[in-house]
Amino acid sequence: MIKGVNRQMIEVIDTGNEYFERALLVVRPRFSDVEPGRLHEEAQRVIRGAEGYTGLKWNRRQRRKQLFLHGGVAGLFGMLAGALLMALVR
Repeated sequence: MIKGVNRQMIEVIDTGNEYFERALLVVRPRFSDVEPGRLHEEAQRVIRGAEGYTGLKWNRRQRRKQLFLHGGVAGLFGMLAGALLMALVR
């Protein structure tokens, strides 16, 4: 059951993120009398600042591919370093 809610919200339609098409931001009551342009600027700043973080988890196949890729690169680097060390010792 929802009782009366008196909150100001801002909807950001252009998030600039491929995962999310829109964001809803709830304005704190003490800032509800701030001019709308300022609120929209802050909303855009928050959305752009959150662009670097995607809390979406990778699926198992992607994690496994990344693990094998990193392991393969590390193994190759180790083999090259060992070969170089053996060449310097001889």
